[in-house]
Amino acid sequence: MRILLAGTPAMVIPIFDRIAQSDIEILGVITNPPRARGRSGKPTPTPVAIWAQEKNIKIFDSGRCDDYAEELIKADLVLIIAYGQLIPEKYLNLPRNGWVNLHFSTLPEARGAAPVQRLIAAGRKEIGYSLFKLEKGLDTGDLYFQSEQIPVTGLSTGEVWSLLVDHAARNIIEQLKAIAAGVTPKPQSEILYTGSLPVAPKISTEEARIDWNKSAEHIRNEILGFNPAPSAWTTFRGERLLIHNAQLLSEEPSGFLSPGEIYTYQKSLCVSTATGVLVITSLQSAGKRAMSGEEWLRGVSVKDRERFE
Repeated sequence: MRILLAGTPAMVIPIFDRIAQSDIEILGVITNPPRARGRSGKPTPTPVAIWAQEKNIKIFDSGRCDDYAEELIKADLVLIIAYGQLIPEKYLNLPRNGWVNLHFSTLPEARGAAPVQRLIAAGRKEIGYSLFKLEKGLDTGDLYFQSEQIPVTGLSTGEVWSLLVDHAARNIIEQLKAIAAGVTPKPQSEILYTGSLPVAPKISTEEARIDWNKSAEHIRNEILGFNPAPSAWTTFRGERLLIHNAQLLSEEPSGFLSPGEIYTYQKSLCVSTATGVLVITSLQSAGKRAMSGEEWLRGVSVKDRERFE
């Protein structure tokens, strides 16, 4: 069995590792072009490109499909995970079994670029993943496999990605071999979807700004959903603060506090919301390391009635 792999971020590497350790032949890796990073502005290969280089696997990182069209014709299939670019339709049917996309939701729910972020932000307590045949529509192709639902209560998007990737790595060889052997996929049209999150578009930086006029639970879910990227944020004295994690406070403050107002409770950094209170457990000022709420309070003399905006 011969395949190509397509992906970009480090989070997919455990799955690619499992394939590299199997008897499946990897013809090459398709990934995004190097990007300028850091103060030097020097172009840096993607994590997947670095992984492929260490494994002596051929790398296609120009962004041009023609560069690997011959390999597509030789391949039984292409496994694509978090690649980050659209594939022109004329290339989708070149491999014998097409392109197989691993998507982090149980389709047809949360089609789009940010399924885990959107599901966590919506308060979802369980999330699964799907393997489907890539076509020109947005995550609309026929389904080869859907995982069980995995509990994710209280976890950030980054933590959920790790869970789903580890689960998928344990199953991927069996699934890829079944697809190459000709297993018939199931049309998504046969699934009756009654949920409230049909699409999951990319989250903008402005959308990740915290609205303290929402409930504490709603804000906490968004903080978890937007961690690690794009990261929920607010401002204090005109400067941006990234909020990485928070917990609900069961104790209500005495007296009236307006949404966004800061106070200290048992040395913890607390913020009032429209309904309930959040304890900020991890935050980060621009250009500084992440710190606990207690650390931040020790470095800032918060005045009476000051608030996050």
